[in-house]
Amino acid sequence: MKAYRIFNLVVLGFLLYVLVFSLVSPVLTEQFSGIPGCYYKELTGDPCPFCGLTRDMNCALTRSKEQDRINTSFQLFLAVYVFEWIIRITMLSVSWRFTGKTLPVIDISIHSVLAVVILLTMNTV
Repeated sequence: MKAYRIFNLVVLGFLLYVLVFSLVSPVLTEQFSGIPGCYYKELTGDPCPFCGLTRDMNCALTRSKEQDRINTSFQLFLAVYVFEWIIRITMLSVSWRFTGKTLPVIDISIHSVLAVVILLTMNTV
């Protein structure tokens, strides 16, 4: 169970990083204008699957009117992001009360269903 708690804390750390990076990114881009925003796009000329997500997240967090409409892939990302916060906090708090291997199995099952829903959603978007 200790390893599972550490895993949840690490994932929560990554989720927090996404939040902080989205707020700090515009300042970094302004201060260091020579650094490309997306290395994949810089190298290939094509946008990566995540292009625009940082900008969209920043617009959502700061309630900026920079763009009128949030794109569909960001809506899906935001839904998964919020869901992941809820699941991680819930699993971490429940892991202090229960022992055994059932929580990781439940976690994997929930995320397997989530992955299928995301794949089905991506095919219809």
